[in-house]
Amino acid sequence: MAMLATGVNARVFLGGGGAPLAEVSEEIGLKQMYRTEYKINGSDAVLEVYGGDLPPGVVANRLESGLRARQFNVAIPSGDDGAVGVLTSKEELTRMIVTSAGTGKTMVFAVRQKWEDVARFNATTASGQAPDPALPNLPQFPGGRLVYHMEDQKTKTTIVVYRATGTPETARQFYAQSLPSNGWEPMGGRSAPVMYRRGALNCTVSAQTDEKTGELTVTLLIRRSSL
Repeated sequence: MAMLATGVNARVFLGGGGAPLAEVSEEIGLKQMYRTEYKINGSDAVLEVYGGDLPPGVVANRLESGLRARQFNVAIPSGDDGAVGVLTSKEELTRMIVTSAGTGKTMVFAVRQKWEDVARFNATTASGQAPDPALPNLPQFPGGRLVYHMEDQKTKTTIVVYRATGTPETARQFYAQSLPSNGWEPMGGRSAPVMYRRGALNCTVSAQTDEKTGELTVTLLIRRSSL
């Protein structure tokens, strides 16, 4: 994924859950590709991106096993297309999205927050609906509720997460039809690709089903290709 081949390969660790996640990622063959401070529904957060040449299901299983071996409280229920998981410590909460980055490749997006920022975030979503972000040319998933969005003003990167009923394939097919009609060009030969481009912007679509609740999680990652 050229948009993340930025030369930002310097390892940047914070205290708490970040270092173990980075260590386990390195052990299983992932590299930290990007790190930035974010606002998530107005509260502070840190986004870390890891990538490597392993299938999403394998990455999710190995991350979970490695973190549990270090006595961390972690759950990353995996599927063939990826996973949504959480890692907790006394200091912070880390939300993880494991998603395909092409055949045999995976990207992991880890959003870390101190517990006081988690409380601020929860206060904004107490009604079950996050504030609407400005998303030109990106249709909302039908029937989905916007759980949260993250914005990095410096790099113009946005992550949006919806929860809804339906299947991952339904979500991928929806965006395979709606994104091209809004000016986005599919990248890849699949009938429902996970990556799209519109000018200098790239959009990655990720969809997983929560094994416990059966709820569908749909994630859109939008960023500039110059990163």
